[in-house]
Order: sequence, then C-alpha cells, then structure tokens
Amino acid sequence: MNARRTFVLALLLAWCASAAGVATAAMTPEEMQALNAAERWLVPVDAGSSANAYAMAAADFKSMVTREQWRDGMRDMRKRFGRVVLRKAEKLAYTTPDPKGEPGEKIVILFDTRFVANKTAQEEVTLVRENDRLWRVAGYYIR
Repeated sequence: MNARRTFVLALLLAWCASAAGVATAAMTPEEMQALNAAERWLVPVDAGSSANAYAMAAADFKSMVTREQWRDGMRDMRKRFGRVVLRKAEKLAYTTPDPKGEPGEKIVILFDTRFVANKTAQEEVTLVRENDRLWRVAGYYIR
C-alpha cells in the first residue's frame, strides 16, 4: 500500500509541476524568483514550523510581528483551516507601476488554496526585494 501511495503522490506532483509550467511561461525572471521564494517560504508554514518561516521572512515582516505573535497566530489560524490539500498561484502583481525588481520593490501573489474538509481560502503573500536582491516575504494573510 505504501508503494502505491508513493507512486500516486509522485504522479500528482509531476502533474502539478507540469500544470504550473503552463501558468508561469509568460512570467519575467523577477516574477519567477518571487513566486519561487513564496513557495519555498510556504513549505515551513505548511509544516507547522513557524520559527523557520519567521527566520526566512523579510526585515519588514519581523519589524511588524514578534516571533511569538507569529507562532501563536499561525497555530490558531491552522486550527481553523487545517492542512493544505491544494494550492495554486492565481494572480501576481507589482504594487508599484514600474516593475524593475529594485530593492524595496514589492510583489503580491494570490494563491487559491484548499484545506482539509473542503475549506477554501485565498492566501495573499507579499514579497519585497531586499538590499541583497533576494525576494522575501513581508506579509501573509488568509481570507
């Protein structure tokens, strides 16, 4: 049974990767970097590792919320929503009209997400390009 479950999971991951490739074909390199950063950041969020997600976040994020506030807030939020079943990036937009990818530039990504028990929500992940030219999460909301 475990071998079959592993095989089905591998097929599902391959299908998701191919489907994601279609949606991301027209993205700029900066947009792809931001999307990849958001998806990497969501891994510890989904795993319940709020400390790792906090460590990966932007300085702006850390200035607005303490590690303890983040941990407690995520714990409470995930109690309501449960585990992620499916997440799909739906929209990506710069928050300024001139997307140059300069430090301070922000991108907002909206994910349509399904949680256990068929709960659906929209996750909003705001990323900022910091001085080291890396995209980091500066905001996260579930609606």
